[in-house]
Amino acid sequence: MAFTFEETQISGLFIVRPHYYQDDRGSNMKTFHKETFLEKGLKCDFGETMITTNLHKNVIRGFHYQRPPYTQCKLYYCLCGEWNNYSVDLRKGSPTYGKVICISMNEEERKLLYIPEGIANAHLIKRDNTKVLYQLGSKYMPDHDEGVRWNSLGINFSVTNPIITDKDAGLPSFEEFESPFIYGVNC
Repeated sequence: MAFTFEETQISGLFIVRPHYYQDDRGSNMKTFHKETFLEKGLKCDFGETMITTNLHKNVIRGFHYQRPPYTQCKLYYCLCGEWNNYSVDLRKGSPTYGKVICISMNEEERKLLYIPEGIANAHLIKRDNTKVLYQLGSKYMPDHDEGVRWNSLGINFSVTNPIITDKDAGLPSFEEFESPFIYGVNC
């Protein structure tokens, strides 16, 4: 089975079904193949790979992005547990600017999520001990790390007591946000 790519309602954001093989010994899954991603026209020069462990459900992370010139495409995979990924298009001039979509990620479905530059994303953790593997298109640059406040986009997270950092709670609202991204120019 080869990789399959399903484009979402936001241009350039894909659900990716990886190559998966199972037999009596167990299974094997290829989560990334550079030539295949390049054939789809996707940036995939990953600078870092990370794993985030979320001890409790109701953790909210984001909305995060890295501003130019250190923009990041991202490739996510759920190693264990379940989370919802919320992505918002921040690219000025994009036909879906300001649009938010939610994609559920869990270990059972064996799917990846490719997020292009200019899209900020947030996670709502749905199960305790959820582990997320992700690759970043450039290394983390703290001076270029920014975001949009999680509760300023009209999303009903349906969480009574969210677990969120002071940093994420203090991010500017979407109304206060000035996008550094221009669709088709710098992302």
